[in-house]
Amino acid sequence: MAARTGQLISDQRQRLADMSHELRTPLTRIEMAVSLAEQQGDNRLLLERIRDDCGDMRRLVEDALTLSWLENERPSLRDETLDLTELLDSILDDARFEYPDRHIEAELPGEAVLAGSSHRALGQAIENVVRNALDHTPPAGVVRVSLDSQADAFRLRVADQGPGVPEQWLERIFLPFFRAPGERPGFGLGLALALRQVKAVGGSIRASNLAGGGLQMELLLPCDTAAA
Repeated sequence: MAARTGQLISDQRQRLADMSHELRTPLTRIEMAVSLAEQQGDNRLLLERIRDDCGDMRRLVEDALTLSWLENERPSLRDETLDLTELLDSILDDARFEYPDRHIEAELPGEAVLAGSSHRALGQAIENVVRNALDHTPPAGVVRVSLDSQADAFRLRVADQGPGVPEQWLERIFLPFFRAPGERPGFGLGLALALRQVKAVGGSIRASNLAGGGLQMELLLPCDTAAA
């Protein structure tokens, strides 16, 4: 117990340091935008930039709080029945609106009833996976989403047209604020949170590089009603 408590304290300190680092960039942009707005008077573009950066910081703080709760409490979120197809349709409709310069191709069954899950946790996890794929796909690129039924689970695959990830980092991209040496800015909290949310509903998630380029996320969600 003492060792676990010590590790939790160490993890929380590291998380706080990482968050402080992540928040410096939007805070600096906001300060610059405010200074320019004061010099130039009313400027709609600067105000939009400030609003976007404030939204980024709000999401970062909310994700960090949710991640800490999942890691510390380790809840089992398996008390709801939902239709995966309906959930995906809603998430992809929002994604198409938010990313009008990307294309989303979906192959979904007419219905995919999943018992013993959580609409909120699974929905946020899938949204983060889809958002990550869209962020790493260039404009005019395609993100492909497919859902099929296995013997005892639903398999959800989300494939992007981004640069992929070096093989040695495929598991580490699920760590909070991960950055591969020499690579573009990291993955923030989105995939770390998605991993823990999927685990909380009894599922699993893994990443793999596609032969033709790009990264694929595969989620396996158990169909049985027994709690993990």
